[in-house]
Amino acid sequence: MAELIFILIDFGAAAVGENAMLAQHRAAHAARAPIRPRLPALETLLARARREPLPHDWRAWLATRLGTAPLTPAATVAAAWPDADSGDRTDAAATPPVRHHWLATPVHFFAGVDRIQLHPAGLLRLPAAEQHTLVGEFAQVFGDSAWRLQALGARELLLAGPPLYASGLDPAGFAGDDPSAGLPQGPDAAALKRLGSEIELWLHEHPLNRERTARGELAISALWLWGAQMQPPAPSTPTRALSSLSARLFGRDTYAEALWRLHGAAAQPLPRSFAEAPGLLRDPTDSVLLYPMRHDGSVAAALAQLEQHWLAPAAAALRRRRIGALQLVIGAYAYHLRWGGLGRLWRARAPWWEQMWDSK
Repeated sequence: MAELIFILIDFGAAAVGENAMLAQHRAAHAARAPIRPRLPALETLLARARREPLPHDWRAWLATRLGTAPLTPAATVAAAWPDADSGDRTDAAATPPVRHHWLATPVHFFAGVDRIQLHPAGLLRLPAAEQHTLVGEFAQVFGDSAWRLQALGARELLLAGPPLYASGLDPAGFAGDDPSAGLPQGPDAAALKRLGSEIELWLHEHPLNRERTARGELAISALWLWGAQMQPPAPSTPTRALSSLSARLFGRDTYAEALWRLHGAAAQPLPRSFAEAPGLLRDPTDSVLLYPMRHDGSVAAALAQLEQHWLAPAAAALRRRRIGALQLVIGAYAYHLRWGGLGRLWRARAPWWEQMWDSK
């Protein structure tokens, strides 16, 4: 029977902020009055599933599950869109230059009380026309440099450049927070930071931003450069070839979609609910569902929707043995629950926020 795998993407700083808020509430209210709705299906899964720590993040976990070669996110995306460097070749026999790649996420910063912050909704998904406008103008502004920008039709663009060992961290971990800890790191960080500053100057007062502001949309403050290799690889690092694809993908994420492209498959839109996806029960193939957490900046609201539309009916299907297993990848852990695990009644269900953030 098929397994349903829910990956809660863009979890990052939203969970940190929510946990801090809960701690403040508890300090002020010794009785610990309920401030969040209880979510029985989620709490059952957290309490009775087998929990394993993620090796690095959900992307590395997913690649391992698919048996994919251990590349960085940016290198994986570049491999899935192999025409990234086509513009650098002067003739058919020319040897393309050695390139490194970075994911370039359009972001919006705002001035906080004492520091610049990444807006809670500041990870921007630009329409195709705006992406191509940026790519075209980038080629003009930075045309005499070694940098090239490519539109992918996804949230991230792809930056190609000279071999540099430097990269920022996933911007999803800093939404609503100070972004400084996510800036490029590594031995060549200064060069990548310099490019980032030049891009910010280019985008400041850009006509595209004036159009976005006039429509009530967030302006593009910068391109957040991340997902590349921060250190030179160890000698003779082994890699594995791609395995045959063993799951379907529902939802949007540049890296996950690249993995499926490398397998010759494509992502499908995420259905609005379990009830609107009857094929999940009929198809024996496992399904990976990418669930976006940052609906309105509230973890509790996103989890309540997940509970109502997905986890509760999926747990019911597991009890009736209509699916083989239910898996939830969230934060630093993957939770795997089979039918037999439902009988672990000695594992008491605690409030979901205590199981997710208070347990060690």
